[in-house]
Amino acid sequence: MPSLRVHKDYQGVRNLPFCYLCGREFVETDQLSGDHVPPRAAFNARDRQPVLKLETHKTCNESFSVDDKKVAQLIALRRRERPSSARDSALRFALYPGPGGGAGVVNLDVDQAVWRWIRGFHAALYRQPLLTTNHAIVTPFPRADLGSGVPKVRPLRPQHALAVRVLKYNRHVGNLDALVANNGQLRYECVWAEADDGGRWFCMFGLDIYDWKDLGSHSEEIPARGCAGMYALPDYSLPAGATVGRDPVIEIPSKDPLDPFGA
Repeated sequence: MPSLRVHKDYQGVRNLPFCYLCGREFVETDQLSGDHVPPRAAFNARDRQPVLKLETHKTCNESFSVDDKKVAQLIALRRRERPSSARDSALRFALYPGPGGGAGVVNLDVDQAVWRWIRGFHAALYRQPLLTTNHAIVTPFPRADLGSGVPKVRPLRPQHALAVRVLKYNRHVGNLDALVANNGQLRYECVWAEADDGGRWFCMFGLDIYDWKDLGSHSEEIPARGCAGMYALPDYSLPAGATVGRDPVIEIPSKDPLDPFGA
């Protein structure tokens, strides 16, 4: 079972021969840059070791610098840390009335930012780039569509609860690939399953940073949820060394069926 937990593990993936962002192998003339996954600023100074840092092309990495600043400030809110002034804030919020209302971030695609980290975790665990459009992700931050100016929150799909159930069972039996970093404040776990029709493999994953579920909604209409999702490689293959999940044969008691890391 691939696992990254201590400084030595992270040193071993620091110089992978490819850029996890574009997937191309490095050549001698490439300008390289080290990318913290997630961004370093998302963590308190005491929580910056061990850290996942991957080599990328400099131009690939630079294209995400603005989003990195935004998402770092969003996660910092979980620690009650805010920019010193409005001028320093990269995030923009809007308030919406009504049942689906509340405050929302309007200038950051959180799902897309988190998906980039999942690609980095895949690269580190399996030593191969992840370039696929076959993925789905739910973050603790509900997504909403603005029609007539009133947000309509997208409903959770049944696959979310399924992924949470599978992850909790495989954790119970010690059967997960895992990445634990940043003084234990970042936890990523995943397991691979074969589709019912056979021959097609997909990965179920969960991610927690500072118990960030509490940053999301906690209303009756929009329950809090942890971060979980699924993806498949373009050819639906199983990566070398990846852990194959076990189907739950008993029900693991769970007070929180929407959070892969909840009780």
